[in-house]
Amino acid sequence: MENYFNSKDANNEENQLNIIKKKELIELNNLGYCYQFGIGKKKDDKKAFEFYLKSAEGGNSSAKNNLGYCYKNGIGIIKDEKKAFDLYLKAANDGDLYAQYNLGDSYKNGIGINKDDKKAFEWFYKSAKNGYLCAQYRLGNYYQNGIGTSKDENKAFELYMMAAKGGIIDAEMILGNYYKNGTGTPKDENKSFDWYMKSAKKGNAKAQSNVGYCYQNGIGIEKNVEKSIYWYRKAEESECEIAQYYLGYCYKHGVGVKKNKVKAYEYFKKSVEKEYLDAQFELGYCYDKGFGIVKDLEKAVYWHRIAADNGDKMAQYNLAQCYLSAKGVEKDETKALEYYKKSANQNNLDAQIQLGYLYYSGHGTKKDLKEAVYWYHKAAENGDELAQYNIGECYELGNGVTKDEVKAFKYYKKSAENGYLDAKFLLGYCYVNGIGTEIDKESGLKLYDEASNKKNVNTQSISNDFLDKVNHWYHKAAENDDNKVALYELGELYSEEGIFQNETRAFVYYKKSADQGFIDAQYKLGYYYEHGIEVDIDKEKAYNLYKIAAGKGSIDAQRSLASLYELGEGTEKNIIKAIYWYKKAKKNGCLKAKKRLNILLKQQET
Repeated sequence: MENYFNSKDANNEENQLNIIKKKELIELNNLGYCYQFGIGKKKDDKKAFEFYLKSAEGGNSSAKNNLGYCYKNGIGIIKDEKKAFDLYLKAANDGDLYAQYNLGDSYKNGIGINKDDKKAFEWFYKSAKNGYLCAQYRLGNYYQNGIGTSKDENKAFELYMMAAKGGIIDAEMILGNYYKNGTGTPKDENKSFDWYMKSAKKGNAKAQSNVGYCYQNGIGIEKNVEKSIYWYRKAEESECEIAQYYLGYCYKHGVGVKKNKVKAYEYFKKSVEKEYLDAQFELGYCYDKGFGIVKDLEKAVYWHRIAADNGDKMAQYNLAQCYLSAKGVEKDETKALEYYKKSANQNNLDAQIQLGYLYYSGHGTKKDLKEAVYWYHKAAENGDELAQYNIGECYELGNGVTKDEVKAFKYYKKSAENGYLDAKFLLGYCYVNGIGTEIDKESGLKLYDEASNKKNVNTQSISNDFLDKVNHWYHKAAENDDNKVALYELGELYSEEGIFQNETRAFVYYKKSADQGFIDAQYKLGYYYEHGIEVDIDKEKAYNLYKIAAGKGSIDAQRSLASLYELGEGTEKNIIKAIYWYKKAKKNGCLKAKKRLNILLKQQET
């Protein structure tokens, strides 16, 4: 019994000594902390290191972590990242949640060890599980972006929520994003605004900028542009690049402030200095247009290129425009096409339409009707009325796609419903002639009148006289089957320069008129074949058409036929016949024919 009590007393004494020792180690660690941060002691990094070392050597896990921090940052000792890592590992294995976080950070950034996202994730996970808020926030980021683990927005949301409830300001801001976009949780703009506001009130500049954006656009809160400007200014005090961009936008468009080109430029420039992508495009715009700054096309191209290479679709489009038109840069059609495609692949309608046009016309690239249809179709499905009109025309004429009048009618109808003026004329034409639909002249004629109604004319400068002419000749073409003159006149209208110029449509009407034997249309059709307008160059077809029209008295056809005989294009060279037709054209008053005839006759004399 005596031995039993002696043994028990010895154990109690040992436990007491261990408790005292632990307290001493804690006190040593705390003393190191006081010296490191100057709390109740004069700041002294060397003493801080010494006390951490004593405590760590005695086995205190918190001191091991603090000692690791000193080695990592060279506090009171020469910097040694490998020793820092080893100390973090020891403390982390002891269960210290801060060391577990620091170990994760070491693996994340490759500090004292090779970078390893999976191991970083594992240690952040352990620290987060032990309740460390910063680790919960970091783990949320890893799940959000699929770093070291599978992407899981739901888990990311849960972890951000834990961190936000614990007061992590950045987590509060990110929760606002999650609720705004419905990521990992049902979309809730009210909750989004509330979380932004919580973070904003604590000084998070990005959250302040987001609060401003919510007020500007009425997201989760009643629209209030004055409050929007207030919060943008708050965020800008912290030099937040997003707020600087939005302030630039507001000054550019006069949102909540008076329009001011110079201030817009200045804020865009500030934002660009922080490498904010959207501002790079806007700065390029300012230099391009001389908006708030002296116009400088080379600088415009410079900033468009930076923004474009950073993925901004509008900058990619503008840069393509610069390359195509040699604006501030040497003309380069290959690069233009490259940047149009980059922009179009990000669903930029303007780029999709432009690509359709380039492939359709062969301008800046090899003509490719199938590729043209592909891009027109993309833009049409995205709701663009011009693309809907163009794809309708492709289906009507069988350009780059199997001819399908029903689909042509469908797309003309969509385009017309979206307000595209020329589509109304074409839709009317479909109704009148039963193209892709039942014949309905009443509806067709009504559409002609609607399209020509001056009230329908938008901000584009469309000549009322032009609209009246188009309406007149569509009506004439609808009146009877012998409509060759009306069809020719429509061809003339569509071949004229202006916003309604459409050589494809002109070719169609010239051909329909020529097929009915109209002389002027036969000449025009020959001209299109000779010069490859909307068709491949075919001098033989041009020759045959000129010959028919010339025989019926067309002066232009007589001169053109003479030229083909002179050059031996589309037929055998025959100077005698060339002289004959030049004489015919001269007799009918053609000055060009007279000039050419005189040259040939002099050549014959020599």
